[in-house]
Amino acid sequence: MTMKKFILKSVSLILAISLLSAQNFSIMASTTTAAVEFEESVFSYDDDLLLAELSELDELDAYIEANEGTTFDELTNENSPLVANIESTASPMGMADQSGEPPLGIPSFLWGCVFGVVGLVIVYIMTDSDMDQTKKAMWGCVASTAVSVVLYMVVWGAWASAVDAAY
Repeated sequence: MTMKKFILKSVSLILAISLLSAQNFSIMASTTTAAVEFEESVFSYDDDLLLAELSELDELDAYIEANEGTTFDELTNENSPLVANIESTASPMGMADQSGEPPLGIPSFLWGCVFGVVGLVIVYIMTDSDMDQTKKAMWGCVASTAVSVVLYMVVWGAWASAVDAAY
């Protein structure tokens, strides 16, 4: 009988907090009337500036087309000015080389723990198949699953005992 009261009080408390939070969000949303201003220069497109930035790549492309079989490593070893300002990192999705760092600075264990299998896939892709980080995300996924199973069993057991006590 006491477990049933505990569960009902807990659910009531959670629902009350949810209701108050929803009311707070609706009040905050209705009183905000300021217009959002955008800096339009950020969205402007300058064709000349873009072509100037890509001119080095155009020169490198023309050289490679003229000299088939030439590789980036050969040009780097020759200290060619064509590859002076170009890095040879292969980073997924344009991210900087993280060299063992977790994706977006969030520990890989938390990626797996919070997002499960999706977090595991995100870590695998964003770390360029770093098995150490992927293993940490997998352990996070396993820990989250274990905690969920234990909580489910506890809640189910409490419910079953409450039902048995009622009859």
